[in-house]
Amino acid sequence: MKNKTHTLRALRFLSAGAALSCLVAPVLAADYSPYPKAGVYEASDGSFERLLTVKPNGKFTLEVAEKGKPGNLRSGSGEGRLADAPGGWTFSEGRCTMTLKRAAGGMQMRVEACASAWGDVPFDGKYAYQGEEASAPVAKAGPARSAPPAAAPAMAAAPAAAPATPGAAGAPAAPSAGLPSRKALSQQWTQLSSDTVAGGKSARFWAQPAPGAAAGPGLEHFTAAGFVIDVGTAYDRLSAADMAKPPLQLVQVPLPPVTAKEGLEFEVECRYGKADKAVAINVSSVGKGQQVTRKRASAWMLDANLQAVEIKPASKAKCPQAQAGY
Repeated sequence: MKNKTHTLRALRFLSAGAALSCLVAPVLAADYSPYPKAGVYEASDGSFERLLTVKPNGKFTLEVAEKGKPGNLRSGSGEGRLADAPGGWTFSEGRCTMTLKRAAGGMQMRVEACASAWGDVPFDGKYAYQGEEASAPVAKAGPARSAPPAAAPAMAAAPAAAPATPGAAGAPAAPSAGLPSRKALSQQWTQLSSDTVAGGKSARFWAQPAPGAAAGPGLEHFTAAGFVIDVGTAYDRLSAADMAKPPLQLVQVPLPPVTAKEGLEFEVECRYGKADKAVAINVSSVGKGQQVTRKRASAWMLDANLQAVEIKPASKAKCPQAQAGY
């Protein structure tokens, strides 16, 4: 009788344990993810800036750029989708492999045989978690082997940028969350110039006209302007899904204030030092005899890290002719 009592108690405990495990298992399954925590990870040191961006679905973008004075600095990048692996995650494409191991505060990365596809730069390092993508620092450089929606372009050499003048201020890139879509760019913005930078990416200068009619010829108003970094320029060849996505980066430049009787004009293909794709911004107004006069307000260029640098004084930018934004 005593043994029977112990058996019944054991069965009750087993039944309770089984029921508890049935309740806990779905919770654990819901919390499990085969991918790293989504967000931005950084492994920069004194020589290179390294940023790894991971999406919730495991897709990643890796960008590395050499630090130093603007010029022939090395940079490279890659993208793909991570796969679950013991102790971390992996990615492989051809001979190129990347291994991520869990580490305190982030991940330890090792990249092998990826130089031909991603660029000959040191990707390895401990990548510390910086936060969610919208609030994390934006990558300053790094040619993308491919943008999220498009195939990989051929590698192209970056034009050597001119050294920044003392006191020049760089304009920060807008966070990804605030970028317009490619469709919005093509329909609501005006493209004024085009260039090719490291990694085969395009760097085009766009301006967004203000709504409403202009005060007169050459007196256009604009609400925003900047360098759009993206892969390729043929937006008309992209699918609707790709057009709904934002470009890789928008590096905005501040616009000079104008009155109702003034406007803005842009001069492109300007030269400054070794750079030949600088942009100058003029404030235009109508003088006597309805003659349009222009005053140079500012001039901007992209440095080797794809950051906007103001050219001071603006008159040092030598431009072929003014363009009125359309």
